[in-house]
Amino acid sequence: MLISFLKKEDGEGESKSKFMGKGDIIFLLVLAAIIGGIWYYNKSTKEETYSHYAKCEALFLANSLSEAKECYENAINLSYRIDSLDSVGYYRVEKIDSLLVPVNP
Repeated sequence: MLISFLKKEDGEGESKSKFMGKGDIIFLLVLAAIIGGIWYYNKSTKEETYSHYAKCEALFLANSLSEAKECYENAINLSYRIDSLDSVGYYRVEKIDSLLVPVNP
C-alpha cells in the first residue's frame, strides 16, 4: 500500500479503503507534467543544435565559406552545446579563416 504524500486534515475521513487521495493524484500529475516538460525541452534543444550544426556542415561542404563561418559563429548562442561539436565548429572557423585570407605574393 502506498503512503500518502500529503497530510490529511483532522476532519477528513480515516477510510483505509482509498488507495490515494485526490491531493496525491494532483501532486503526481503536476510532478509528471514537470518531468515531461523538462524532457521535451531537452529533446527539442538537442534537435535544434544538431540541425544547426548539420546546416553549417552542409554550407561548408557546398563551399559557401563565408555563410558557413557565420553559421558556426552563431552556434555559440545555442542553448544546448556539446564540447565535441564546439571543437568542430572552432576548427572549421579557423580553417575557413585560413582559406579566406588572401596570400600576398
